[in-house]
Amino acid sequence: MIELRFERDIHATAERVFTLLVNLRAYDRWLPRSTAFHGTTSISGGPIGVGTTYLERSPFGVRHGTVTGLTSPTVLNFEQPMTLKPSILGGIGIKLFHTLTPQADSVHLLRRLELMLHGPAVLLTPFMIRAFRAENERLMDVLKKTAESAANG
Repeated sequence: MIELRFERDIHATAERVFTLLVNLRAYDRWLPRSTAFHGTTSISGGPIGVGTTYLERSPFGVRHGTVTGLTSPTVLNFEQPMTLKPSILGGIGIKLFHTLTPQADSVHLLRRLELMLHGPAVLLTPFMIRAFRAENERLMDVLKKTAESAANG
């Protein structure tokens, strides 16, 4: 298993940051598409909660996501196993854990990513680590900017 950690101090409330992360239906409003992220689709009905499912497609494969933990506004977890393209490459087990810790005038966000490569994908480990690191740093930077700009009016 590979673990990557991403942390930011965001000058906004924990509620604001949590709302941005949990509202899967609004990601396209604040998170621009990238090479690795083409949007969140096929979100199951009802309010977002534990058990909500969704899809995230990219040129590398399809992530089949499920919300696995949710305690507003401090914990949000996802599991999103990815089938690689072409499928002969295998897959990647992906787990995301978000911990939001309110501070006096900000919130500390820890995003922990666990990756488990299966099949021939293991041979691509260095490439996958770079790609996942870059995309998660991008997400954290955009999330911080979005949350702080909303907090400042």
